[in-house]
Amino acid sequence: MAGLNGQGASSDIRCPDVQEQLELQAMTGAALSPAARAHLATCPACQAHRALLGDLELALLEDAPQVAPPPALRAKVLAAAHRAPSPRPAPARRWWPAALGVAATISGLLALGTLLTPSQSVASALPDPAVVVSAGRTLVVASNDHAGTISVIRDGRVSASLHTDGAQTAWFTEGVRLGDHVFLADAANDRVLDVQTEPLKILRSYSVPDGVAGLMASSGMAGGRVYFKSVRGQVGTLGGMQVTIATAPGLPLADVMDGVLLQGGTLYVTHHLSGELWLLDPDTLAMRSRVQLGGRPVALSALPGGLLALDVTGRLLKLDPSGRVVQSWAVAGHPDKLTVNGNAALLSDRGGMVTRVSLSSGQVQQLKVTHPMDVISLPDGTFAVAEGGRGLRLLDGQLQTTSTIEHGEPKH
Repeated sequence: MAGLNGQGASSDIRCPDVQEQLELQAMTGAALSPAARAHLATCPACQAHRALLGDLELALLEDAPQVAPPPALRAKVLAAAHRAPSPRPAPARRWWPAALGVAATISGLLALGTLLTPSQSVASALPDPAVVVSAGRTLVVASNDHAGTISVIRDGRVSASLHTDGAQTAWFTEGVRLGDHVFLADAANDRVLDVQTEPLKILRSYSVPDGVAGLMASSGMAGGRVYFKSVRGQVGTLGGMQVTIATAPGLPLADVMDGVLLQGGTLYVTHHLSGELWLLDPDTLAMRSRVQLGGRPVALSALPGGLLALDVTGRLLKLDPSGRVVQSWAVAGHPDKLTVNGNAALLSDRGGMVTRVSLSSGQVQQLKVTHPMDVISLPDGTFAVAEGGRGLRLLDGQLQTTSTIEHGEPKH
C-alpha cells in the first residue's frame, strides 16, 4: 500500500516515491528511474501497485468516455481500488481479470455528466468487439465481455456465437486464420483457442505459459503452422517446438504485444522491450540475426521485397529483408495494430484514432473513432475496425465509413 515500504525493497527510495513514478509512467509513458526499477524488482507492494494501475488503465481504456477526469478523482480512484478485496494473490503479470469489475465501476464515475447515445444503452446482439479476423465470406469477432463471446458475422449479421470458458474472463488480443480455422490469443488465460468457423465451435486450447504477445499463421509444404511469441520472450509453434530467446519480467498493458511474421523464408519477431527485431529460421527457430530498431516495435506486416514494423512510440518503419530501415514515417499517438492493403497501411491507436499512411506518397490521413481495438484488411481492398464501445466499422481505402455493424444491425 502507498506509504509503506515493502519488505526486501531497496532502502535508497521509498514506496510512495516509486508509486508516484509508476502513476506518472501510466499517464505519460515516462521511464522509471534506475533506483525505482531496482526497488520495484524486490518490492511486492510496489509490484502490486503497478499491476493495479495496469488494470485501471485497461478498464478506463475500454469503458471511459472521451472526457478528462477531474484532478481530485485520481486519489479517490486509487483509494477505492485499494479497498477492493482480492480473491487471490496478485500474479506477477498485470492480468487481474477478477479486479476489472472494480476498475470498470470506477470508470463509471468518469461518465457522470455525459450522455449515452441510444445505441450505447441497449444490449447488443454483437458484443463489444476486441479482435476481428477475416475468414473467407465471414468475419470472426472475439469480445472481452464477461462471457468471452466469439461471434461469426455473415451478410452483415451475427449468424452464430458461443461463450468461452476459462479460469479467468477471456482477454482476446489477436487472431489469425489458417484454412477454415481461426486461432485467437486469450492473454488472460495464457492460451490460444483453435476455433472452427462452420459450424462454430472450439476445437482445442493450446497453453502458452506467461501469455501470448503475438501470432502468425502459415500454410506451406510442411503443413500449417501457427507461430507464437510469448509475453516473456519465448518463440514457438502451437503444439510444437519452442525456444527461449529472452526472459522479460511481468509486463503492463502496453507491453503485452509483439509482432510475428513469416516472410521470404525468415521468421521475423519483435521484442519491443529491447527495441529488437529477431530474424529466425522458421524450421529450427535458430537465431539468424538481431536488429536494433529502437523504440518499441509491436507489429509487423509483409510488403513485396520487405516488411513494415510499427513502433508504438509513433513510427512506421519500412525494412528490407535484412531488417535494415529504408524508410520511416512519423505518426501521432501510440498506434499498436497494423494492416496493409495495396499501397496503404492502416494503423489503429486505442486512444481513439485510425491512421492511413500512403506507402508511395507518405500522405497521412486520420479518422477519430471510439476505441479501435483491432484493424484488418479485407479481400476487396477495404478495412474492418473493431471499435470498442460501438461495434464493427467498415472503411474504404480513403477512411470513409461504408457500413457499421452495431447492435447486430448493419447501417449503410
